[in-house]
Amino acid sequence: MRRLLAPLVVLALFLGGLWLGGESLMAQQLRQIAAEQPMLGLGAVRELRDPRRIGVQAAALELRTDAGTLALPQAELWLNPLRPTELRLALPARATLDSGPGPLQLGMTDASARLRLQPLNGLGMASAGLAAGPLTVEGRDLAQGLRADARLTALEADAPPAAAAAYDLDLTVDQLEPGLFAALPLPGRLSLTASGRVWLDALPRPSTLTPDLAPLPVGLRLDDAELRLGALQTRILGRVQADAQGRAQGRVALYTRDAGPLLQAAATAGLIPPKLVTLAGTMLKTISAQPLPEAAGFRFPPPAAGELRLPLTFADGKTSLGPLTLGPAPVFPRR
Repeated sequence: MRRLLAPLVVLALFLGGLWLGGESLMAQQLRQIAAEQPMLGLGAVRELRDPRRIGVQAAALELRTDAGTLALPQAELWLNPLRPTELRLALPARATLDSGPGPLQLGMTDASARLRLQPLNGLGMASAGLAAGPLTVEGRDLAQGLRADARLTALEADAPPAAAAAYDLDLTVDQLEPGLFAALPLPGRLSLTASGRVWLDALPRPSTLTPDLAPLPVGLRLDDAELRLGALQTRILGRVQADAQGRAQGRVALYTRDAGPLLQAAATAGLIPPKLVTLAGTMLKTISAQPLPEAAGFRFPPPAAGELRLPLTFADGKTSLGPLTLGPAPVFPRR
C-alpha cells in the first residue's frame, strides 16, 4: 500500500506546486505588463487559490485608448488546468467609461472574454471571443446582448497583398438602442447578425501589444450579414480591402424589401428632403435592375422577388451607388 501511495503523494505535491507557482507567475507577468504598457493601469493583484482554476484577480484595472478610458473595479483572469492555452477573463457587472464631458456608468451582465494562444507560434492568437448579456449606460438599456467570435484560418490565394493573418468572424448584436448615440427618430432598435472574414497586417501576439505594432485590418468580407432596424430588414454581402492609399476598394451589396420605408425613415430623421422619397425610390429600382459583375472572386446573387439589390462600389478613393458618386471611400485604420 505504501508503494502505491508514494507516487500519488509525489504527483499531488507536483500538481500543487504547479498550481501555486502558475498563479504567482501569472500575477508577476500581469504586473510587469502593466508597468511596461502606458495603455494599461493596474491596482492590486492577488492569486485566486481556487483548485478548479489557475488565475488571478486584478483590482482597479484601467484600459486607456484614444476613445477614452475604461475603468473596471476588478476582473478575474484564469485558465482551466485541462486547457492551459486558453485564457478566460471574467468582467464585473459595473464599469466606468470616461470618453469626454464626464464618466459614464456601464452595466454588463455576465460579461466575459476568452483568448486561445498558440505556444509554438510566438503565442499568436488562435481564437478569441466576447459575450455579454443585457448592457446598460447610466441605467438605460443599451442592448439585450452582444457576442463576437474570431478564429484563425489559413491565408488563401485571394487574401489582400498586405495580409499576414486571417480570422473568420461571427458577430451578434441584439436590440441595440441607437437613440443613446444619436438624437434621430429611428424606427426601432438595431440588431445585427454577421459572418465573414477579416484580414490583418500582422498576427496578434504579446509582442504586438504596443500601439505602434498592433495589427490593423486590411480587408473585410461579409458572407452573410443581416441588419434589422425595428421591423425593417437588410442583408449585406460583399468584400472590401485597403488600396495603396489606405482607402476601401471593392463592392458591397445591400438586399432589401424595405427600401421605401427606409427612405421614409431617412426623411423623417432629416437625412434627405421628404420630396425626394418618391424620386429616390424610382432611382433605386433602376439601379437594382442593372447587372452586377463578379468582383474579386465574390459573386453577388440576384435579388429575390420583391427585393432590391443596391451595390455600393469603392474605387479610386470614391464611394458610388450604381452610377451615382456619394463621396470619398472609407479609410482603413492606419498607424
